[in-house]
Amino acid sequence: MAPFSVPYQMHSVGCLEGFKYFSLYLRGTEEMMVTVVNNNDRDPGRIASDKLDLVNFDPLMVDREHPPSSPSREAPVPAEEEDTTTYLLGCYETYRRPFVWVRTGHQRLVQRCEMYGTVERDSPVDLQCMTRYMLQEVTVWDVIGELVLLTTEPPPDNPFQLDHTHLDNLPARTQAIVTGSLLHAFHSLLVKNNTWTSPDLLKDYKHLTLRHVHTLPSLE
Repeated sequence: MAPFSVPYQMHSVGCLEGFKYFSLYLRGTEEMMVTVVNNNDRDPGRIASDKLDLVNFDPLMVDREHPPSSPSREAPVPAEEEDTTTYLLGCYETYRRPFVWVRTGHQRLVQRCEMYGTVERDSPVDLQCMTRYMLQEVTVWDVIGELVLLTTEPPPDNPFQLDHTHLDNLPARTQAIVTGSLLHAFHSLLVKNNTWTSPDLLKDYKHLTLRHVHTLPSLE
């Protein structure tokens, strides 16, 4: 069986910041929250990403054998969270493989996929990368990339686009550390995962390199 890299990569990726379409929060040793923006502010007339066929999501799928350690609660979504959808990526030793569950935005995903009915709140999301893990290596970037394509409308051409405004507002010393971590992450994307390589990703990588070099003196 090909190695499933997500449990090992999650711990280093969970501390990254500065992405436009998602944010990450590492919660303990087995869970990571992935919060994805619902709406893309690009020209709505632009053709959607050709990577959308990577997504194989059935929000009506029922799988009660793999509930998360922290079950979803029926509670109103705070106003500040209405523009995002939050997922839980769990790598529990009990299951011996990662699963993804929706934490907020259940009904929106049903509408997004043009389906009807109620969502089984604690059933795993049926991502395509989760179905092929026994045949080839699957990375945490595959999981995050598919979640962005599933959630953000219209789907971005580069799910890992940087938020340069966020990076601009960081103090120089913090910016040097953050950009260094992002460069390491982008290197793994470009070298080990051709699925997500794109001209936009390469452009961000070049800008990120220049930004990192420019802020390095602040660490002296």
